[in-house]
Amino acid sequence: METKPSSARASAGEAKKRVGIFSFTCDEGCSILLTEIFNQKLIPWLEKMELVYFLSIKDKVEIKDLDIALVEGVVTSERDKEDIEKIRANTRILIAMGTCAMTALPSGQRNNFNISQLKEIEGHLEKYNFLPKALALKDVVVVDDNISGCPIDEGKFIEVFEKYLA
Repeated sequence: METKPSSARASAGEAKKRVGIFSFTCDEGCSILLTEIFNQKLIPWLEKMELVYFLSIKDKVEIKDLDIALVEGVVTSERDKEDIEKIRANTRILIAMGTCAMTALPSGQRNNFNISQLKEIEGHLEKYNFLPKALALKDVVVVDDNISGCPIDEGKFIEVFEKYLA
């Protein structure tokens, strides 16, 4: 398990928090709900944050010096592991967003497959260089907070996010 980053910048004197939103293997229901939350909250939140990365609504940029990373989905490949480790190393607060990120289920349901079912998907696992098991974020990196639900609960998201945005 990785430790918390020591290289990410402290944002004590900075006016706006740098926020990134990331999706790994999942149905992206949390991100979809988040766009709905943004319909009501984004304008006031933009006074306190800079949305640095959110592939659903913004082009990719270099991932560095984030204050808050919201991450949904499960880690299913070596590349995913490298990506989440990079995000963690460049983020002060990493929040697991949704049940998949917290528990690896339901998106990681192959973890519960029997031998016959695993044999059926063996070719796909090899072709895409999948890990033997789908992993929750906490199985790979330190997670600072969680927002449960599939998709996330709107009220809980606002409560947790605003705590770190303050």
